[in-house]
Amino acid sequence: MKIIAETQRLKIVDITINDIDLLYQLTGDKEVMKYFPKILNYDDTERMNRKILDHYKKYGYCYWKLLLKPKEEFIGITGLLHQEIDGKVETEIAFRIKPEHWNKGYATEAAGACKDYGETALGKKGLISLIHPKNQASKRVAQKLGAQKTKSVQFMGHEHEVYIY
Repeated sequence: MKIIAETQRLKIVDITINDIDLLYQLTGDKEVMKYFPKILNYDDTERMNRKILDHYKKYGYCYWKLLLKPKEEFIGITGLLHQEIDGKVETEIAFRIKPEHWNKGYATEAAGACKDYGETALGKKGLISLIHPKNQASKRVAQKLGAQKTKSVQFMGHEHEVYIY
């Protein structure tokens, strides 16, 4: 298990080919997927898993597993995503947390660790978050970490607000 980052309460590690069931706990959950185009079925989740592993090889990063210390309980995913926005390549800070772990600061802690990793280990500048306009919780996470809304864009057929760190 490759450790990407650790915080006081969380461990961020690589996703493996064996993590489809864990991912499906998120992608198959209507609350988690509320601001995404659709809830994923198991086959879609398997494809997502393969894409994550492919992005590790291509870019060196993507989604990672988010584990709650000390028992290393799976609570979600977080990571840095390679995105193209308005013809420009960007690196997005992203996260999805299981609903029973919402409102405990884990998303902010995880996103902060991803921000630090992206800036320090990868030398990325101007990281972004793409946030659905109605997703107030994700906006609060971005704002707590100092991000500012810069514009709105069409992304994957839906309006998103771009927050830059």
